[in-house]
Amino acid sequence: MRKNSDSMGCGATVLFTIVFFAVGIGLSIWGWSVLQNARVSESWPTTDGEILSSSVRVDRDEDGTSYFGDVTFRYLVDDFSYTSDNVSFGQYGGDRDHAEAIVARYPAGSGVTVHYDPADPETAVLEPGVTWSSYMLLAMGALFTCIPLIVLPLMLRSRFT
Repeated sequence: MRKNSDSMGCGATVLFTIVFFAVGIGLSIWGWSVLQNARVSESWPTTDGEILSSSVRVDRDEDGTSYFGDVTFRYLVDDFSYTSDNVSFGQYGGDRDHAEAIVARYPAGSGVTVHYDPADPETAVLEPGVTWSSYMLLAMGALFTCIPLIVLPLMLRSRFT
């Protein structure tokens, strides 16, 4: 009976490790895309836009409270109207002061300069370029990918020694 229990435990560990690794790969791909958009956005063409809404959103969960500067804007490219909510690439929740600063920079009804992707005008941003948060998803993906590569061999070695 002990051998069957050990086999189930090993199988569950391998399955968990594979899932963890797959999530890491997915986050890495998504993070790389965010970082690349952030890098090239500085050279994108610009157009005039208007802030449609701007507010601080509060999210509470078991991990605590996060604040987001939710800004939605409208802009025109080649006579087509688009809306977006990307202030910057890699924007995440944080403290109240950060969210309030974003909302203060972009009050509803104000005019803004919008940087848009000429190959995909639906992709646009108010603050182009790379920031530390542009690296966040890529770093999380790398962490999720590396942990299984370290943990699985250690677990297998301890099992077979």
